Amino acid sequence: MPSTAKVLVADVPEMDEKLRECLPGHDLTFVRTLYEAMRALRDDGFQLVVIGLNFDESRMLELLQYVRSLPVYREVPVICVHGDHLNLSEVVMKNIDVAVKALGGVAFLNLRDGALDYQQDCNFLDQVAVETCSGLRPN
Repeated sequence: MPSTAKVLVADVPEMDEKLRECLPGHDLTFVRTLYEAMRALRDDGFQLVVIGLNFDESRMLELLQYVRSLPVYREVPVICVHGDHLNLSEVVMKNIDVAVKALGGVAFLNLRDGALDYQQDCNFLDQVAVETCSGLRPN
């Protein structure tokens, strides 16, 4: 049973190291623009898509909608993340989480340094990756 997921990461370069920490040993493909993401998704085979809030000038929800429009990616989990220095209020975080879920995403995780649930959210991200490559469905 493979434990390495093929993950598309659409985020700013500043998040690369943090996402590598949260997804140790997984096969990460980093993209920086919506066009690069769309091109990468044509190759198929991604088992998890991670999209950052600040991806390509805040086009996170746009990419999430695009992923969900592709039949081959309908069942692939999409997790959106926030990790820059900007401290979003709990209300804003909750509203973004609601929007992400309404568009078919799994969750909106706070990976900002010092975030209360940082380790828990980081572990959740890895758990989803492991479950998808093991054929299990994340909750």
